[in-house]
Amino acid sequence: MNEHEPQRAPEARVAGDRTIPDFRRLEVTTRRFAQYIVDGIATAQAERHEISNETARCIAHVIGRAYGRESALAEFGRNGEGQYLTLRDEYLDLYGDPDTPAEVKEWIDWLGTYLVQRENTGSGRQFMNEHQPPKLDQLLVRTSIHVGGDYFTVNVPASWDSGEEDSLIELLTDLRLGEDEALQAFLMLPDVSVGADNVMESFHESFVNAYPFLEDAVRDLAEVDGLELAIYEATESRSLPDNAVAIDYGLIEDHVREGYDLIEWRGRTYVFNK
Repeated sequence: MNEHEPQRAPEARVAGDRTIPDFRRLEVTTRRFAQYIVDGIATAQAERHEISNETARCIAHVIGRAYGRESALAEFGRNGEGQYLTLRDEYLDLYGDPDTPAEVKEWIDWLGTYLVQRENTGSGRQFMNEHQPPKLDQLLVRTSIHVGGDYFTVNVPASWDSGEEDSLIELLTDLRLGEDEALQAFLMLPDVSVGADNVMESFHESFVNAYPFLEDAVRDLAEVDGLELAIYEATESRSLPDNAVAIDYGLIEDHVREGYDLIEWRGRTYVFNK
């Protein structure tokens, strides 16, 4: 786990009505644009970055044909306009359909990853083999969830649609998330998936302590008080000036962060084992 500062996250949306995809139109458009998309993906893999905006729009155009010109995907394909949440449920509906060709599902993996990374709301490729195509279920998306009258930031798999997020709200309500600030801080860590089966077990195993201030956490975890005493005794016994030996507190904080995640949340610092 890594430190994660709270950032703006997209809010969960209520799933809308689904449109039955037209696989015949999808098949025709796939044949027409397949080589362009394959070449764009090959370039992205060779250069180890996400697909280009042009390739993303081409993929959206192809899969948007399954829903017609009025779809959000078709709009994005035409002019590049559209946000992740606007497009997500459309392509995930197709992604989860057993009749969707494997090739098209791989393109959706690339498109979804591109959109998440473009909006800087994702965990990145840290869980993926950089030599393999991305997978939506291995990408986490920072999302704002409304629970018990308040909003909390959690990370959900990019393969989740709005319906799955609705079920998540029920679960977090049952877990009394609004009353547990340590759990709130834990779920903000960028590599913690709120959808993991063992998320509460991981929370209890990882949580170390909470401190009023960041400095208090660093001093306790690094046993700075003992270090300061040892330095005082060493300089005193040698009749050296008090400032003869200086402690680099910034370096100590960096060292602490190598072994712990430190989350500053609602006036306290929460510490978790990595």
